[in-house]
Amino acid sequence: MDRKKIIFKNTSLSVLYKIINMGIVFTTIPLLLNYLDKEQYGIWATIFSLINIVFFVDAGIGNGLKTKLSEAISANNFKLAKQYISTAYISISIISLVIFIIGTTLIFTINLEELFNTTLISDDELKKILFITLCLIVTAFVLNLYKSFYYASQKASKVELAMLFYQVIILISILVLLNFFPRNLLLVTIIYGLSNIIISIAFTVSFFKKNKQIIPSIFDFSVDKINALMGLSFSFFIIQLCMIVIFTSDNLIVTNLLGPKEVTSYDIVYKLFQVVVTVAVIALDPLWALYTDAYQKKDFSWIKKTILKLNKLFVLFAVFVVVLFYAADSVIKFWLQRDLNINKNLILFMSIFIIVRVYGVIYMMFLNGIGKVKTQMWLFILGALINIPLSIYFVKYRQLGSSGVILGTVFSIITLAIILPFQTFKILKKNESNRNR
Repeated sequence: MDRKKIIFKNTSLSVLYKIINMGIVFTTIPLLLNYLDKEQYGIWATIFSLINIVFFVDAGIGNGLKTKLSEAISANNFKLAKQYISTAYISISIISLVIFIIGTTLIFTINLEELFNTTLISDDELKKILFITLCLIVTAFVLNLYKSFYYASQKASKVELAMLFYQVIILISILVLLNFFPRNLLLVTIIYGLSNIIISIAFTVSFFKKNKQIIPSIFDFSVDKINALMGLSFSFFIIQLCMIVIFTSDNLIVTNLLGPKEVTSYDIVYKLFQVVVTVAVIALDPLWALYTDAYQKKDFSWIKKTILKLNKLFVLFAVFVVVLFYAADSVIKFWLQRDLNINKNLILFMSIFIIVRVYGVIYMMFLNGIGKVKTQMWLFILGALINIPLSIYFVKYRQLGSSGVILGTVFSIITLAIILPFQTFKILKKNESNRNR
């Protein structure tokens, strides 16, 4: 296996797709903001972040499948690969049913007007929007397993291609809404949900057309394989639950404490800087399966060299984020063609968040790829416990506004960027010592 060639191909294609993707997203957001207005956009951004929590609660099966399937494919054990895929589909389907029941119960028992801190949309209308969105997202939740297939088979760029097609559908649909339909938040939720389902089906079918030997079957479901997946995935599951608290609660905290209009400013800044994170993660994603393969083959020298190269690239990344910090206000005004009067502290703390987040991900990719996630799990648990209290403290008692929310997130993840590098090099040093004996 030529790992360098795989990394170059996946990364170059992924970056190309993502650049086009980002261009489409940056075109879509101001159009969506014009269609909905500032307050409805804030409500939509909060709903979208809440419902997408679903993708974090797959009990770690997506990440576990990525690693286990990569191992099976690397060993040319297609029977085992088929069992893992079949078991993952059935397990995810059961989980999705549970999520649907719990989500439906919460939607129809909580006062959503109070939760979203708005009188613009009635409680009944919010319940209808959230319920329909939940139905669509739960369906997409099962179908999104296709991403693990492509990652495991060293075809990470295919995932970005799928997202590109998804964004094209969204852009065309928003243009249609803007020109032919009155303002309607429900139509926006349906467009986002259906587009995800359509793309997931298309890329799932495409994968299995080329990999017929591992097409899933109900008869290949194995309880033992659940145990094998969950043995690794339980830690991933806990991590995912913590990530829900740390990364997806921000919009809800902002809207509940400050109102939906403040969510719009927060979400716009987040999306601008998230582009930088996304590009970094694209470059790192192919490494997950490659780290698994290299670790299995005891190629520790390649792993160490790769991580050292990533550290050098990170310095350039940090410099770029600093430049973006100074340019962000002008970029946002040009992008949206309007002035949102964004607080400079929000941009500053978002810049710090991005730098800390990406540095941690460099080491998380390696540790996830070899299944060493216990330390990471405990650090995420700590972060989840302090995230919401810190965010509320900074907003209410330090008068930092929405910037206090992202500052709380920075404190919640900074231990990952400090401790995971030490864990990584400790593992590599230990394995190199054992090999040399």
